[in-house]
Amino acid sequence: MKATVFRRALPLTAGILLLALQAGTATAAERPNLVLITGDDMGFQLGCYGDMVATTPHMDRLAREGVRFTRGYITQASCSPSRSSMLTGLYPHQNGQIGLAHLGYSMRPDVPTLPTLLKQAGYRTGIIGKLHVAPESAFDFDYKQTNTADTRDMEKVRAKCSAFFENLGGKPFFLMLNFFDPHDPHLQDIGGSPKAKVATEQAKIFPFIGTDTPAMRQRVAEFTTCVNRVDEGVGALMDVLRQNGLLENTFIVVLGDNGPPLPRAKVTSFEAGVNVPFIVWRPGQVKAQVSDALVCSIDLMPTFLELAGATPPRGLPGRSLVPLMRGRPVEWRKTLATEYTTHEPRNLNPQRSIRDARYKLTMTLLKDPAFQWPSETPLEEYRKIQSRAATGEYLELYDLQEDPYEFRNLAGQPEMRAVQERLLNELRSWREQTQDPLLDLAALRALVVKEKDAPPTPVAAWKKAKQAEANAKRGKAKTKR
Repeated sequence: MKATVFRRALPLTAGILLLALQAGTATAAERPNLVLITGDDMGFQLGCYGDMVATTPHMDRLAREGVRFTRGYITQASCSPSRSSMLTGLYPHQNGQIGLAHLGYSMRPDVPTLPTLLKQAGYRTGIIGKLHVAPESAFDFDYKQTNTADTRDMEKVRAKCSAFFENLGGKPFFLMLNFFDPHDPHLQDIGGSPKAKVATEQAKIFPFIGTDTPAMRQRVAEFTTCVNRVDEGVGALMDVLRQNGLLENTFIVVLGDNGPPLPRAKVTSFEAGVNVPFIVWRPGQVKAQVSDALVCSIDLMPTFLELAGATPPRGLPGRSLVPLMRGRPVEWRKTLATEYTTHEPRNLNPQRSIRDARYKLTMTLLKDPAFQWPSETPLEEYRKIQSRAATGEYLELYDLQEDPYEFRNLAGQPEMRAVQERLLNELRSWREQTQDPLLDLAALRALVVKEKDAPPTPVAAWKKAKQAEANAKRGKAKTKR
């Protein structure tokens, strides 16, 4: 298994394994329902985050009536690692899920998971849409419908949500609803959805991309159309909750698993990859506000467990968002770290980043400049780069206030020395506290060797199969009409 070297290098924090789960004093009737909604590759391209083209009235409503975090982060801009953090409260380098699950990367088998803990606390648990974290046996969902293509079909979304809500047995519930949109392939019509489609001439290039071509505008238009379909899915879920009398007692959290599949976003450490929409809503329980607090997907597990009246495992790096959600004064973190290790073997590019209210530092652990754009490098050439890469450090420092899209690297400039050293110290402290195995150069070298010798990945075949599945789905939809 590709992640074996990495996982062997990580002694999981003992405190995390000393699980102290217990039901709180709240009765089942008093405990709220919990819904976690993710958009696959969904970045800030929503109306409530300032996008002038996207049509997202349902998510805009949740943002308007709840808390919209402007500095909401995932741990790594890659699907499986990101989702693993949502469901364990740990960074990928802590739980072991450093790359894509279908390529052999996997969590440690002894990591406590959110659905299992909530089930032990008396919740009925369900997942609709892709899980994409391994091993799947670690996630003890009562109801599991993980066909990814079905989440693009609004009729099936409604039917699956209804089936889950009709069999709660009087228990509170946790539902994870994972939309496959706006992930590739960007299908523009599934059974008439979305109603709002974006033409190429309407599209506006996202400023983080740094280039404007007709082909890129078309891709942005197709991507935005798929974001609109996610919003229709959110509306469908809310309709079903309302019809079942469950909406008023339900917390809803919406976020992207990482940023868009576009340049300088997904599979990078740039802001467009890790800074995602992050919205929390519940009538009468969440104060309507816009918050610039530094929050992260590692905060979801302690948040949901607190709301459920359960005690989280000790040693989690995240914190409960409940005080922020309710507008209470609270001393909050001043810095937040993210990471990147790999996506698939050709994307190996270990990085660690940290930001404060203004500045962001990214450390690339393999200093060969070719690692900056690994996804554009042919596999064989990339293996040559890996084999000669020296272990070292390459730094990037950005002023996010003056340069929010990270085009001007300030690292090494004399006037930035104090900021750079401060963030380096903060980053080093975080890596030590979370037991980052790549602090050990031997582990870093072993990871490079392991990935260099990996066989070509089946990503192309996987994408082809997904495209065929989507085409078949589209054909059925046309036949039905």
